Amino acid sequence: MNIHNLREAQARFELRIPSLEKEHAEFHLLRKKFVSFFTPAQIQRMTIDEYALGNDLPKKGYNFCYTLERQLDGLGRILGARADKFGVYYGKIKSDQTQKYRFTSRFGNTYQEAFSNVKKAILELISFGAKGDIENIIKNPISPMYKGKILSTYFPDKYLNIFSDEHIEYFLVQLNLDNEDLIWKDSVIKRNALITFKNSDDVMKDWSLDLFMVFLYTEYPGWPDKIKSTVNDPLSDYRNPKFPSVVNPVIIDLSIAPARYQATAQQTGKPKSKPNYEKEAWLFKKLGNRGEKIVLDLERAMLREKGLKDLAAKVKKAEYDFEGFDIASFEYDGTPKFIEVKATRSKVGQANFFLTSNELAKAKEIPNYYIYMVYDILSKKPKIWRIKNPFKPENKNVVKTPVNYRVQINIKEK
Repeated sequence: MNIHNLREAQARFELRIPSLEKEHAEFHLLRKKFVSFFTPAQIQRMTIDEYALGNDLPKKGYNFCYTLERQLDGLGRILGARADKFGVYYGKIKSDQTQKYRFTSRFGNTYQEAFSNVKKAILELISFGAKGDIENIIKNPISPMYKGKILSTYFPDKYLNIFSDEHIEYFLVQLNLDNEDLIWKDSVIKRNALITFKNSDDVMKDWSLDLFMVFLYTEYPGWPDKIKSTVNDPLSDYRNPKFPSVVNPVIIDLSIAPARYQATAQQTGKPKSKPNYEKEAWLFKKLGNRGEKIVLDLERAMLREKGLKDLAAKVKKAEYDFEGFDIASFEYDGTPKFIEVKATRSKVGQANFFLTSNELAKAKEIPNYYIYMVYDILSKKPKIWRIKNPFKPENKNVVKTPVNYRVQINIKEK
């Protein structure tokens, strides 16, 4: 996650909040009416016609499934998933075109029995939701997406209205909140991790969960892209990378080879396109943020494996750019070490990255300094080359090329 990109997105989004609140007002009003109508007592009395998707809408009140899926679609989408997510529904299937009540076998052996058990499960879910009983919410037999929709409808201030586990995982990865333990947890736990992230941010902590949902989808990190061909796609370098959620990095042992002489375009007479250093730096930073997360987790894991849990707990990211490194870690003997992380989508090969003038100056000052080059960062097994400080002493085989300058011009009045 890039904090500057996040803040820019938040600044844009705050300008949209008044219009978004106006757009969603109708949905919130319907949600309140729905919850007021379908009280626990009313759910207990609810008939199968009032519940099942596929029936005509009642003259009074609401159809439970239709309202949650269709009429309240603006407060989180479950539309598109199979109708059997409701436990009971009215309709036909590909192999049987007869219109009739159908049910999920885990709720019973007949549709009547299934409906009775579905109502019981909904009532229990609402009770668990009110108490914040996460353990029993997870155990509840209602399907995950439908469960999430019910919880966020009845308790919009407690449960996030994102229901696709694929989308939840995508947001966790893009925000660098994922870890191997969390990714395998129930979607209820993963949604809570996103809520914790929101509530710990000074800008977003006062936003409603509904606004936070819209922000994630429309601003940062944005709607999960379908896999697109990069051929003739001018946005290919600007789309969010498809980072895997669980990675097993591999440390590789390489050495610095002698520098190879490269002729310039002027010497060869061959035309050369003008490099876009700003774009390249932006791309490296986007990948570098993920690389930092991978290295941070790896350093902690390696120390824990050696029984050094206290040291592992102290491994942390640098707070400020001016510190000149990304991660403060430790050798196995307790010696502090300082790591600058660079990452690339490329396979193992030449290390080619940007280093600011401040980073270079700090590299020459900081004791026990490393560069961790993370290759193939979009794979589940990225390769990491740990380069001991190549700038102190200066390694003649490391080629540095200045690409920009900070310019300051003093003035005096005429």
